[in-house]
Order: sequence, then C-alpha cells, then structure tokens
Amino acid sequence: MSAAKCQLNEAELKLLKEKQSRGVTVVGIDLAARVIQVCYLQKNGTLYNKPKTREEFIKFLEEPPFTGKILAGIEACGSCNFWARKIKALGHDCKVMPAFQIKAFLSLDTKTDKVDALAILRAVMSVSIKEIGIRDEKNQVLMQLLTVREQLMKQKVQIQNARRAVLYELGEVCALGENAIDKCAQKLLVSLEESKSEALSEFRSCDEVAKANLNNVNTQLNTIEKHLTDFAKNDPVCQNLITIPGIALLSAAVLRIVMGDPNDYPSSRHFAAFVGFAPKVTGSGGKVSVGGTRKSGNRILKRVLYMCAIVRYGQTKKHDPERTSKVATLIDNEDVSNKRIVCSIANRMARVAWTLAKHGEKFDGKKCRLLEL
Repeated sequence: MSAAKCQLNEAELKLLKEKQSRGVTVVGIDLAARVIQVCYLQKNGTLYNKPKTREEFIKFLEEPPFTGKILAGIEACGSCNFWARKIKALGHDCKVMPAFQIKAFLSLDTKTDKVDALAILRAVMSVSIKEIGIRDEKNQVLMQLLTVREQLMKQKVQIQNARRAVLYELGEVCALGENAIDKCAQKLLVSLEESKSEALSEFRSCDEVAKANLNNVNTQLNTIEKHLTDFAKNDPVCQNLITIPGIALLSAAVLRIVMGDPNDYPSSRHFAAFVGFAPKVTGSGGKVSVGGTRKSGNRILKRVLYMCAIVRYGQTKKHDPERTSKVATLIDNEDVSNKRIVCSIANRMARVAWTLAKHGEKFDGKKCRLLEL
C-alpha cells in the first residue's frame, strides 16, 4: 500500500491545523472488538495512524498526548453508542456517522484499518455528513428487549407451523390459532388410541415437547410484554402517544423506545423516513414524481405502525358510516388502494408521534384530520 493513500491533502491539513489552534484535535477512530485504529494529526504536522488495544485506547482518551479537547469521529456499529458515551463522559465531543456515507472517503482499491481510520477522519471534517444520535444504556437495553421479543415471536410461529405440519401429515387439517391446534392434536391422539396405532407414543412425545416449548415461549413473551407495558404506563411520553387513535400501550412503548430522543430527527418527515413510511421522491428534467413506500426502515416499528394503521382504518369504516372524515373520502375513491391508505395513516401516525414526543403534547384531532373520525 503506497504512502499516498494514507496521507491528507493541503486543504485537509489546513483545516485540521485550524481546529488544533482552537484547542480541538480531530481524531478518526475505527472501532473493533479488541484492536482500535486511531488516526489524528500530530503537533509536528505528521499523521498518526496506529492500532491500540482497548486498554491503551481508554488511556489515550483519559490522557491524550496533546492539549485541548478531542472531536472523535466513529462509524455506526454495534459498540458505537458505548464508546460515544465513554468519550463524552471524559469531556470530549463525539460524532457518530452512518457507515454508508463514510464509503465516499475510502480508497476504491484498498480496505485496511489504516484506510478506514483515515476515511473516518476525513468524514468528521465534512459538514454534509449526517450525525446519528447517541442512545443511552436504558434505551439500548430496551431496544434489545424488542429484538428478543421479535425472535420469540418467530419461534412461536415456527413451533405452531411444525405442530400443524405433523397433524396435516397424519390427516388432520387445523384452523388458525393455538386453541385450534390443541383441539386437533387431542382429537388425533384419541383417534390413534382407539386404532391402537404404533405411532401413538411417538406422536404423544412429539406433541408434548412442542407444546412445552410453546408454553415456554409464551411465558417469556408475557414477561417481556408486561415489562414494556409497565414502562409505557410510567413514561410521560408514552402517555401522550397513547392519545393517538389506534395506538395502545404496547405500540406506544415500541414507538418511544425506537424513537429515542426526538431531537435526533430534524423534522417529523425525517422520523417517518427513518421508520420507512416516507414515499420515494424522484425527479429529472424539472419533473418530480412521488412514488410508493420505501422498503427500508426500522422493521420492528414499521410492522407495529402498519398494524396500528390497519386498526385505525377499520375503526373509520365502522364508526364513520356517513363518510365525513378524510380517511373515509379516500376509502370511497376507487383510484386509491387500501394498502396505500393504510401506509398514509401509518406515515401520519409516525409524524404525529414525533411531534407529541418533541413538544410534550397530547393528540389534538383538529390539527390532524387524517386520524380524526
């Protein structure tokens, strides 16, 4: 690897020296599990770009080899929130940046820790790079709780499908739901006993194990959901969120946890885009067109808001027979699909939720005609 790939140009050197004259040293940090690459401009004008162990890195933050504060730039990753909190606790500044935006500062033909740290150093100096908000410890653990809940929900569906598949292979067709599967399994068990089938003991063992696993998963899910609902009952922001039509305690808890600090988003549209309900906007030759909903976004919150929007859509059809609300006018429009209406409601829910969380207000139907009846 040539030395030119790990050097700064004159404009970048000038900018770094200006910041150093103000008592701020910009440091590019490439995080990893055990070895952390640190890159910054030294007092003698040379570039320092070397790896450090975790212990050495903490000592570097506590006792930097230069005077003044550190402006640390780190790439968004699994440990970025921990290190960002650590850096800020020591009195320094930290900027967490999206990984895909740092790619623009990378060498096209080289991918090493040195090159990554230098790219992060360059990205910190760019004013166009979006900064990601730093989550606190409690919010991070709550986010993990939502992830565990998603995993348990998948396991629950897998177990139910496995039980239904065994019954189907033995001639029993089950309806949807746990109770239907239990009744079908009990019916088949009685049938196997009456026919004195050789597969009786094997089927009984198989079904008992599957049912025990399902009960265990349900117990864990109930524990997590109880913790989330308790959190929502004691959180003032959640109490404002549940005033939104279609949002209940559990949905409000998910909204609050995933959103984090509402000040991390410049506007309600930015939060809706983060969730994944902002429409695609494309334009060329002076013509701008608005497309469908993006596939990207936070999958957990996107699924929850979509279900809440379906509930609100159903409430409108049921409780507004005279079609006086704005949603009802869309329902009667044959050119607008039901899915598009639901996505519009979910988009508005996300934007209203951000507004209530930021300003500490309760929902006012007069300010949002799309959600009122």
